[in-house]
Amino acid sequence: MNATGTEDISGNDPAQVLKRIARYCAFRERCRKEVQQKLNEWKVPPGKALQAIRYLEENNFIREDRFAKSFARGKFHSNKWGRIKIQYELKSRDLPDNIIRDALQEIGEEEYMKTICDLVLKKETEIKAGKELNIREKIITFVNGKGFEFELIAKALKELKI
Repeated sequence: MNATGTEDISGNDPAQVLKRIARYCAFRERCRKEVQQKLNEWKVPPGKALQAIRYLEENNFIREDRFAKSFARGKFHSNKWGRIKIQYELKSRDLPDNIIRDALQEIGEEEYMKTICDLVLKKETEIKAGKELNIREKIITFVNGKGFEFELIAKALKELKI
């Protein structure tokens, strides 16, 4: 660690940089932008960083399609995020539209609607009984904030008779 609290491995040889960044990528799926940020944080010069990224891509440590699919599945199942929020987050990582589109296909329609219904029912139980006029609005705001499409939320509310 240097005085700023970041690691500086720029003085190390390229083999050391590759070893450390490969370990970083092996821990979990990473996209190119995350790896670039980590190399910048480690103060690796741009030329060495580009070589390291090329090596990682050539040796399948970084595959943006694999990262995007894993990200989409993970955020949907663990965090209960909808497609809109997942898409936004993948775009912020500079992933191409075709990769994002393929990643979102990892989420099945039936499971997606079930998750929306589960979130609607969960929020309905959390809302105090005295605030009945705003129940639908609060549910829509909550589920929409998780990144689900308004039309699908409205469909779930209708099916659940809320």
